Amino acid sequence: MSLAITVNGSHVELSGAVDLQTSPSLRVELMELINAAGTGDELRLDLGEVSLLDSSGLSVLIGAHRLALARGVRVLLAALPGHVERTLSITGLDEVLYIA
Repeated sequence: MSLAITVNGSHVELSGAVDLQTSPSLRVELMELINAAGTGDELRLDLGEVSLLDSSGLSVLIGAHRLALARGVRVLLAALPGHVERTLSITGLDEVLYIA
């Protein structure tokens, strides 16, 4: 599976599978963006074209959320497909992560 990561300023669009194979590159990209952001900035992740989100992808989102909080940055998940909404709800992460 593959994952396309498109960055336009503070807007990140994901398309494809966020899984064991692709999550390391997403982790690196998000960490760089969060570290480059200023206090009070918001990083918007558009997940509308995500076809799969497994536990390694959830781990990336949690790690990004934690780093962002420590740096005073907000990571906002947007355009969630139904299967991603269900996964976040089942795991309780919809109560932890910021969702538009």
